[in-house]
Amino acid sequence: MLIPRNTRFICIIPIVVFLLIPSILNAQNVEPTNSIDTTNTNTDSIQFTTQPKDSTIILSDSILSASDSLLVTYFKGSIENMKLNRFSYIDTNTYHFQQFNPLHRNNGLYSTLSNIGLAAKDLVYSPTLSTGYYLGSSAFTKYLYHNKNVKYYNPIVPYTEIRYVMASNREQNLNVIFTREIFKGFTIGLDYALNFAPSNRSPYLRSGINDQRAFFTTQYYTKNKRYGLIANYLRNKIAVEENGGIKYDSIFEDNLEKDRRVIPVNLMKAENMVKQTGFFIEQYFNLLPPKRKSDSVKRKIDPGNISYSFRYRRNQMIYTDGDTLTPFYIGHDAPLDSVSTYDSLYQSEFKNTLRWSNIGYHENPKDKIFYIYIGASHSIIKQMLPHDSVTSNLTQLTPFGGIAFNFGRSFHLNVDINYVFGNYNQDDYSINAVLNQYLGNEARNIGFLKFGLNITNKTPHWYYNNYQSNYYRWSNNLKKEKYLILTGSYKYKQFSVGAKFYTIENYTYLNDSVRPRQIDKGESLLELFAEGTIPINKFGINTRVVYQTTSQPNIIRVPALSGVLDIYFRSPIFKSAAVLQTGFQITYFSEYYADAYMPELRLFYLQNDKKIGNYPYMDFYLTLMVKRARMFFKVAHFNSYFGDYRYYLAPNYPARDSRFCFGVSWRFHD
Repeated sequence: MLIPRNTRFICIIPIVVFLLIPSILNAQNVEPTNSIDTTNTNTDSIQFTTQPKDSTIILSDSILSASDSLLVTYFKGSIENMKLNRFSYIDTNTYHFQQFNPLHRNNGLYSTLSNIGLAAKDLVYSPTLSTGYYLGSSAFTKYLYHNKNVKYYNPIVPYTEIRYVMASNREQNLNVIFTREIFKGFTIGLDYALNFAPSNRSPYLRSGINDQRAFFTTQYYTKNKRYGLIANYLRNKIAVEENGGIKYDSIFEDNLEKDRRVIPVNLMKAENMVKQTGFFIEQYFNLLPPKRKSDSVKRKIDPGNISYSFRYRRNQMIYTDGDTLTPFYIGHDAPLDSVSTYDSLYQSEFKNTLRWSNIGYHENPKDKIFYIYIGASHSIIKQMLPHDSVTSNLTQLTPFGGIAFNFGRSFHLNVDINYVFGNYNQDDYSINAVLNQYLGNEARNIGFLKFGLNITNKTPHWYYNNYQSNYYRWSNNLKKEKYLILTGSYKYKQFSVGAKFYTIENYTYLNDSVRPRQIDKGESLLELFAEGTIPINKFGINTRVVYQTTSQPNIIRVPALSGVLDIYFRSPIFKSAAVLQTGFQITYFSEYYADAYMPELRLFYLQNDKKIGNYPYMDFYLTLMVKRARMFFKVAHFNSYFGDYRYYLAPNYPARDSRFCFGVSWRFHD
């Protein structure tokens, strides 16, 4: 059940009070700045930092002090990212600040349901390419904190940031960030987020959500940096009401009922809950003491460092429905329980990883001609399906390695490979190569070219092979999916254009009867994209446009054209004491047969009854930054007043009508 409105902040108030006290006491009046992300956004495991140095031209403000942005940096996921100098500044920009929905940050494009926090599917084709075990339930993945995205902060001073957004119908979003160094070499951090929309005020019947996620981090490094440790505790909990969409589209499309909560829905007693907890610890040890500036003798050979990590993760997914007589469940089997549905899936994982690399702590990876790493991970997975008393025990051993070449700080080549052994996903493998070439050199250039190659051979997700619930049961012996992906792009400052080409064999999907199927023959998909920011004096354009075409349009359902266009005006005001940004943001995707959503499986499937799209979603916003405070005012989807009632983001799930949103962010630090 969703947490009642009058109790939803009980767990938040003590946290906020505790975090604010030390930071407020230490806060000084320092001018803020917009920060830049100097981290390469590519997820390749050994990718060097390749952000052009002149990228600050677009995102910096001359009226703001540069010292403020340097107070807090962070790296994500693994100690190796720290060693590879993948640090980012905290976000203090007004750019994208009004995009508070986790799906829409950084111009995300998704097919989703009628409220924030509900199930979502990427409008841009984006298969899960990870080898090894993967459950496959991905409808809520974008809302969860994942270990690879946990931020380890490196604050110079204690730092606290509170972000709060409220919208129509009592929708609330809260984010609290806190970090401080307890003593030299030892740092703690916290990131807590809440999305809440009460059931009694949700835009449509039975669409309330309560989404809470948090991670706690700690870091310790010896004085000479020869030994280091990071650790985190992570918790996600998503509780959502599932209404199965509206029953009669004509009531909405003909605007027969302006009170959307009166429109009948397909499910009145269904809920989904996703819970995830776990912890992670990683240690490294340099085999030789780190080099000092006073050392007169250069090392011909550096034995590098070894690292060890342990991860425990526990997942539970629960689907309930008190009405078994509903005809909603398409193509279902006879229910195992004819009174009510209670599907509880439990899964836990223990993972150990040992790794060696030739990077020392004080070394800049760009100063090496090549960087190399090797290692292996061992996983034990325990899983129990709904209505099954037998626990599945899976084991996996995955050797991996990679090498990166770096020539003249203008040419970077990275290659990664892994292979899976075990009683499940045996013989899965992945090869990934990325080439970055500056047109000039890193300091002075006219952009850089990026080329990528990915070859992946992977077992289809567990859901597709073996699953059973109250309504859906199957046991398949599916072939491995094979992907060949070629990418190419050109980036100059903060704008890039490029293409991505897929060839796919044995593509696996859910058909219109909600059954797993595979395509025996190969297929292909082409993606062309352009994204980034183009400033024109005080005006500017921030956009992301994607064009997609596939050889199997009846199987891989994606819109041919989708994109976000933000046209803004940005200027200092009040004698440069503040920064104002205002503009219009338009989101669009072309008409197509979008996949429908099955709540019991938390998956999307093919449907051939209804096309959606070819409709612009228009927002007006105003953002103001005054020193360390940011705020925005936003009228979302204001063109819904124009009377064109065909705005669906998923079949049978109309998008929300126009609503007002207000958000504020405040930072506290020395």
